[in-house]
Amino acid sequence: MVAFLLISLGVNASPLDEAKCPSGMVLLSGAGDIGMRGQPYGIVHTAHLESVVAPEKGCDAAVKGTPGSSACWVQTDLVDPVLPVRRMEMESFCMEAFPFPGQGSTYAKDGLNVWTAQKMQSLFRTGRFGKRRLCTASEFQFAVAGPVANRRFIYGDVYTAGRCAGDVIGDDLHCKNPETGVYEYGAVHSHWTTADAEFVEFACASTGCNAAGNRKLVPGMLVVMGGTGRSQTRQAPLTPHTWHDHGEATQDACGFHGWDDQLAVCADPGSDTVAEAKAWGHFVDTVNTTGSLTSALSDAHGAPVCPGHGR
Repeated sequence: MVAFLLISLGVNASPLDEAKCPSGMVLLSGAGDIGMRGQPYGIVHTAHLESVVAPEKGCDAAVKGTPGSSACWVQTDLVDPVLPVRRMEMESFCMEAFPFPGQGSTYAKDGLNVWTAQKMQSLFRTGRFGKRRLCTASEFQFAVAGPVANRRFIYGDVYTAGRCAGDVIGDDLHCKNPETGVYEYGAVHSHWTTADAEFVEFACASTGCNAAGNRKLVPGMLVVMGGTGRSQTRQAPLTPHTWHDHGEATQDACGFHGWDDQLAVCADPGSDTVAEAKAWGHFVDTVNTTGSLTSALSDAHGAPVCPGHGR
Protein backbone atom coordinates (compact mmCIF):
# COMPACT_ATOMS: atom_id res chain seq x y z
CA MET A 1 0.00 0.00 0.00
CA VAL A 2 1.29 3.45 -0.87
CA ALA A 3 0.16 6.28 1.34
CA PHE A 4 1.39 9.69 2.31
CA LEU A 5 0.34 12.03 5.08
CA LEU A 6 0.92 15.61 6.16
CA ILE A 7 0.49 16.47 9.84
CA SER A 8 0.95 19.84 11.46
CA LEU A 9 0.49 20.26 15.19
CA GLY A 10 2.50 21.59 18.10
CA VAL A 11 6.23 21.07 18.51
CA ASN A 12 6.55 18.63 15.60
CA ALA A 13 5.24 21.15 13.07
CA SER A 14 7.40 23.60 11.18
CA PRO A 15 6.36 27.28 11.12
CA LEU A 16 5.42 26.78 7.46
CA ASP A 17 3.11 23.88 8.31
CA GLU A 18 1.58 25.75 11.26
CA ALA A 19 0.52 28.51 8.88
CA LYS A 20 -1.40 26.03 6.76
CA CYS A 21 -4.15 25.43 9.33
CA PRO A 22 -5.97 27.42 11.99
CA SER A 23 -4.56 26.97 15.49
CA GLY A 24 -5.21 23.57 17.07
CA MET A 25 -5.77 21.75 13.79
CA VAL A 26 -3.81 19.03 12.01
CA LEU A 27 -3.14 19.17 8.28
CA LEU A 28 -3.97 15.90 6.52
CA SER A 29 -3.82 14.50 3.01
CA GLY A 30 -3.04 11.18 1.38
CA ALA A 31 -4.42 7.96 0.02
CA GLY A 32 -5.24 4.56 1.43
CA ASP A 33 -7.73 1.70 1.68
CA ILE A 34 -10.08 2.60 4.51
CA GLY A 35 -13.05 0.82 6.07
CA MET A 36 -13.96 -1.91 8.51
CA ARG A 37 -11.75 -5.00 8.24
CA GLY A 38 -13.17 -8.23 9.60
CA GLN A 39 -15.60 -8.46 12.51
CA PRO A 40 -14.42 -6.85 15.76
CA TYR A 41 -17.82 -7.21 17.48
CA GLY A 42 -19.50 -9.92 19.42
CA ILE A 43 -23.13 -9.10 18.64
CA VAL A 44 -26.06 -9.43 21.01
CA HIS A 45 -29.27 -9.35 18.95
CA THR A 46 -32.34 -7.79 20.60
CA ALA A 47 -34.69 -6.95 17.70
CA HIS A 48 -36.55 -10.27 18.07
CA LEU A 49 -37.24 -9.76 21.77
CA GLU A 50 -40.55 -8.38 23.04
CA SER A 51 -38.80 -6.80 26.02
CA VAL A 52 -35.12 -6.21 26.65
CA VAL A 53 -33.73 -6.42 30.18
CA ALA A 54 -29.97 -6.00 30.70
CA PRO A 55 -28.98 -7.38 27.26
CA GLU A 56 -25.37 -6.42 27.94
CA LYS A 57 -25.22 -9.56 30.12
CA GLY A 58 -24.85 -11.45 26.86
CA CYS A 59 -21.70 -9.55 25.89
CA ASP A 60 -19.09 -11.88 27.34
CA ALA A 61 -20.54 -14.91 25.56
CA ALA A 62 -20.96 -12.97 22.30
CA VAL A 63 -17.36 -11.76 22.29
CA LYS A 64 -15.93 -15.13 23.28
CA GLY A 65 -18.05 -16.82 20.61
CA THR A 66 -16.91 -14.54 17.77
CA PRO A 67 -13.33 -15.21 16.59
CA GLY A 68 -11.27 -12.03 16.36
CA SER A 69 -13.76 -9.88 18.27
CA SER A 70 -12.94 -7.72 21.26
CA ALA A 71 -15.91 -5.30 21.58
CA CYS A 72 -19.59 -5.92 22.25
CA TRP A 73 -22.43 -4.53 20.14
CA VAL A 74 -25.92 -4.88 21.59
CA GLN A 75 -27.95 -4.21 18.46
CA THR A 76 -31.25 -2.37 18.80
CA ASP A 77 -34.25 -2.83 16.50
CA LEU A 78 -32.54 -0.42 14.07
CA VAL A 79 -29.02 -1.14 12.82
CA ASP A 80 -26.95 1.42 10.90
CA PRO A 81 -24.42 0.59 8.21
CA VAL A 82 -20.85 -0.51 8.88
CA LEU A 83 -18.68 0.73 6.03
CA PRO A 84 -16.45 -1.83 4.30
CA VAL A 85 -13.05 -0.98 2.85
CA ARG A 86 -12.82 1.48 -0.04
CA ARG A 87 -10.01 3.44 -1.66
CA MET A 88 -9.72 7.07 -0.50
CA GLU A 89 -7.60 9.79 -2.03
CA MET A 90 -7.83 12.97 -0.01
CA GLU A 91 -6.68 16.46 -0.90
CA SER A 92 -5.23 18.57 1.92
CA PHE A 93 -7.67 19.50 4.68
CA CYS A 94 -7.43 20.60 8.32
CA MET A 95 -9.19 18.98 11.28
CA GLU A 96 -9.37 19.84 14.96
CA ALA A 97 -6.89 17.57 16.74
CA PHE A 98 -9.22 17.18 19.72
CA PRO A 99 -13.00 16.93 19.46
CA PHE A 100 -14.89 20.20 19.95
CA PRO A 101 -14.75 22.21 22.20
CA GLY A 102 -11.12 21.11 22.62
CA GLN A 103 -8.56 19.59 24.96
CA GLY A 104 -9.32 20.16 28.63
CA SER A 105 -13.00 20.84 27.98
CA THR A 106 -16.03 18.60 28.41
CA TYR A 107 -18.39 17.76 25.59
CA ALA A 108 -21.46 19.94 25.14
CA LYS A 109 -24.25 18.50 27.27
CA ASP A 110 -26.84 18.83 24.50
CA GLY A 111 -24.81 17.97 21.41
CA LEU A 112 -26.46 18.76 18.08
CA ASN A 113 -29.73 17.59 16.56
CA VAL A 114 -30.27 17.86 12.81
CA TRP A 115 -31.85 21.34 13.14
CA THR A 116 -29.04 22.78 15.25
CA ALA A 117 -26.47 21.02 13.05
CA GLN A 118 -27.95 22.94 10.12
CA LYS A 119 -27.77 26.16 12.16
CA MET A 120 -24.11 25.39 12.86
CA GLN A 121 -23.49 24.81 9.16
CA SER A 122 -25.14 28.13 8.25
CA LEU A 123 -22.96 29.88 10.82
CA PHE A 124 -19.81 28.43 9.27
CA ARG A 125 -21.00 29.58 5.86
CA THR A 126 -21.08 33.21 6.98
CA GLY A 127 -17.29 33.11 7.02
CA ARG A 128 -16.99 34.69 10.47
CA PHE A 129 -15.02 31.63 11.61
CA GLY A 130 -12.70 31.79 8.62
CA LYS A 131 -12.17 28.56 6.70
CA ARG A 132 -13.73 26.38 9.37
CA ARG A 133 -16.65 24.15 8.39
CA LEU A 134 -18.22 20.81 9.18
CA CYS A 135 -15.97 17.91 8.21
CA THR A 136 -17.11 15.73 5.35
CA ALA A 137 -17.94 12.10 6.06
CA SER A 138 -14.86 10.94 4.14
CA GLU A 139 -12.58 13.36 5.98
CA PHE A 140 -13.81 12.09 9.32
CA GLN A 141 -13.28 8.43 8.44
CA PHE A 142 -9.87 9.14 6.88
CA ALA A 143 -8.60 11.11 9.88
CA VAL A 144 -9.82 8.73 12.59
CA ALA A 145 -8.82 5.46 10.88
CA GLY A 146 -5.64 6.66 9.16
CA PRO A 147 -4.78 5.86 5.53
CA VAL A 148 -1.90 3.48 6.33
CA ALA A 149 -3.02 1.55 9.43
CA ASN A 150 -6.79 1.81 8.74
CA ARG A 151 -7.60 1.24 12.39
CA ARG A 152 -10.87 -0.30 13.55
CA PHE A 153 -10.85 2.02 16.56
CA ILE A 154 -8.97 5.30 16.93
CA TYR A 155 -6.32 3.73 19.18
CA GLY A 156 -5.94 0.40 17.35
CA ASP A 157 -7.65 -2.74 16.12
CA VAL A 158 -8.52 -4.29 19.49
CA TYR A 159 -11.01 -2.78 21.93
CA THR A 160 -9.47 -1.86 25.29
CA ALA A 161 -11.89 -1.59 28.22
CA GLY A 162 -11.70 1.80 29.92
CA ARG A 163 -9.83 3.46 27.08
CA CYS A 164 -11.15 6.96 26.22
CA ALA A 165 -13.47 6.88 29.25
CA GLY A 166 -12.53 10.17 30.92
CA ASP A 167 -14.98 13.02 31.38
CA VAL A 168 -12.53 15.60 30.05
CA ILE A 169 -11.47 15.72 26.41
CA GLY A 170 -7.83 14.72 26.14
CA ASP A 171 -7.65 13.01 29.56
CA ASP A 172 -6.43 9.83 27.88
CA LEU A 173 -3.65 10.83 25.48
CA HIS A 174 -3.36 7.21 24.34
CA CYS A 175 -6.86 7.54 22.87
CA LYS A 176 -5.23 8.76 19.66
CA ASN A 177 -4.32 7.84 16.13
CA PRO A 178 -0.60 8.75 16.06
CA GLU A 179 -0.58 8.48 12.26
CA THR A 180 -2.94 11.43 11.86
CA GLY A 181 -2.64 13.23 15.21
CA VAL A 182 -6.35 13.20 16.14
CA TYR A 183 -7.81 12.13 19.49
CA GLU A 184 -11.01 10.48 20.80
CA TYR A 185 -13.23 10.85 17.71
CA GLY A 186 -15.73 8.00 17.42
CA ALA A 187 -14.73 6.54 20.79
CA VAL A 188 -16.86 8.65 23.15
CA HIS A 189 -19.37 10.42 20.87
CA SER A 190 -20.41 10.36 17.23
CA HIS A 191 -20.04 13.55 15.16
CA TRP A 192 -22.03 15.55 12.64
CA THR A 193 -20.53 15.83 9.14
CA THR A 194 -21.72 16.48 5.60
CA ALA A 195 -22.07 13.68 3.06
CA ASP A 196 -19.54 14.22 0.26
CA ALA A 197 -20.07 12.83 -3.25
CA GLU A 198 -17.50 10.03 -2.90
CA PHE A 199 -19.02 8.87 0.38
CA VAL A 200 -22.52 8.90 -1.13
CA GLU A 201 -21.41 6.88 -4.14
CA PHE A 202 -19.76 4.28 -1.92
CA ALA A 203 -22.48 4.14 0.73
CA CYS A 204 -25.11 3.70 -1.94
CA ALA A 205 -23.17 0.93 -3.63
CA SER A 206 -22.54 -1.00 -0.43
CA THR A 207 -25.58 -0.41 1.78
CA GLY A 208 -28.30 1.18 -0.35
CA CYS A 209 -29.21 4.84 -0.48
CA ASN A 210 -31.89 5.09 2.15
CA ALA A 211 -31.35 7.47 5.03
CA ALA A 212 -33.83 8.31 7.78
CA GLY A 213 -37.40 8.67 6.57
CA ASN A 214 -36.52 6.59 3.50
CA ARG A 215 -34.84 9.65 2.00
CA LYS A 216 -32.37 9.38 -0.83
CA LEU A 217 -28.82 9.91 0.42
CA VAL A 218 -27.38 12.83 -1.54
CA PRO A 219 -24.21 14.96 -1.35
CA GLY A 220 -24.50 17.76 1.17
CA MET A 221 -26.86 15.87 3.47
CA LEU A 222 -26.09 16.17 7.18
CA VAL A 223 -24.97 12.75 8.46
CA VAL A 224 -23.50 11.49 11.72
CA MET A 225 -20.21 9.58 11.57
CA GLY A 226 -18.67 7.29 14.14
CA GLY A 227 -19.87 5.15 17.00
CA THR A 228 -20.10 6.01 20.68
CA GLY A 229 -18.96 4.46 23.93
CA ARG A 230 -22.35 2.81 24.48
CA SER A 231 -22.58 -0.91 23.73
CA GLN A 232 -26.39 -0.86 23.25
CA THR A 233 -26.82 1.26 20.15
CA ARG A 234 -27.99 1.28 16.56
CA GLN A 235 -24.54 2.15 15.18
CA ALA A 236 -21.35 0.14 15.58
CA PRO A 237 -19.72 1.21 18.87
CA LEU A 238 -16.41 3.03 19.06
CA THR A 239 -15.49 2.97 15.37
CA PRO A 240 -15.22 5.61 12.61
CA HIS A 241 -16.55 3.10 10.09
CA THR A 242 -20.27 3.69 10.59
CA TRP A 243 -22.85 6.41 9.84
CA HIS A 244 -26.46 7.40 10.41
CA ASP A 245 -28.68 10.46 10.05
CA HIS A 246 -31.72 12.06 11.68
CA GLY A 247 -34.00 13.02 8.83
CA GLU A 248 -34.94 16.44 7.52
CA ALA A 249 -33.60 19.55 9.23
CA THR A 250 -36.83 20.92 10.67
CA GLN A 251 -37.38 22.84 13.89
CA ASP A 252 -39.28 19.86 15.29
CA ALA A 253 -35.87 18.33 15.92
CA CYS A 254 -35.44 20.79 18.81
CA GLY A 255 -37.37 18.29 20.93
CA PHE A 256 -34.46 15.87 20.55
CA HIS A 257 -31.13 16.62 22.20
CA GLY A 258 -28.36 14.78 20.36
CA TRP A 259 -26.28 14.04 23.44
CA ASP A 260 -24.10 11.59 21.52
CA ASP A 261 -23.97 13.62 18.30
CA GLN A 262 -21.31 16.28 18.62
CA LEU A 263 -19.55 18.66 16.23
CA ALA A 264 -16.69 17.65 13.87
CA VAL A 265 -14.78 20.77 12.81
CA CYS A 266 -12.59 20.83 9.71
CA ALA A 267 -11.24 23.64 7.54
CA ASP A 268 -9.73 24.29 4.19
CA PRO A 269 -5.98 24.97 4.54
CA GLY A 270 -5.07 28.50 5.55
CA SER A 271 -4.51 30.47 8.72
CA ASP A 272 -6.99 32.65 10.63
CA THR A 273 -7.17 36.40 10.62
CA VAL A 274 -7.16 37.99 14.07
CA ALA A 275 -10.90 38.68 13.77
CA GLU A 276 -11.71 35.10 12.72
CA ALA A 277 -9.66 33.63 15.56
CA LYS A 278 -11.36 35.96 18.04
CA ALA A 279 -14.84 35.09 16.79
CA TRP A 280 -14.12 31.36 16.99
CA GLY A 281 -12.61 31.74 20.44
CA HIS A 282 -15.75 33.53 21.64
CA PHE A 283 -17.97 30.73 20.29
CA VAL A 284 -15.86 28.06 21.99
CA ASP A 285 -15.85 30.04 25.25
CA THR A 286 -19.65 30.31 25.15
CA VAL A 287 -19.97 26.54 24.80
CA ASN A 288 -17.55 25.99 27.67
CA THR A 289 -19.32 28.53 29.88
CA THR A 290 -22.87 27.32 29.22
CA GLY A 291 -22.14 23.67 28.46
CA SER A 292 -24.58 24.01 25.57
CA LEU A 293 -24.14 24.14 21.81
CA THR A 294 -27.72 25.40 21.49
CA SER A 295 -26.96 28.35 23.76
CA ALA A 296 -23.80 29.19 21.82
CA LEU A 297 -25.67 28.98 18.51
CA SER A 298 -28.45 31.23 19.81
CA ASP A 299 -25.87 33.74 20.95
CA ALA A 300 -24.08 33.65 17.59
CA HIS A 301 -27.29 33.94 15.56
CA GLY A 302 -28.65 36.72 17.76
CA ALA A 303 -31.91 34.87 18.46
CA PRO A 304 -33.00 31.54 19.94
CA VAL A 305 -32.42 28.72 17.45
CA CYS A 306 -34.97 26.54 19.24
CA PRO A 307 -38.33 27.70 20.65
CA GLY A 308 -38.19 28.25 24.38
CA HIS A 309 -34.44 28.16 24.48
CA GLY A 310 -33.17 31.62 25.40
CA ARG A 311 -30.02 33.26 24.20
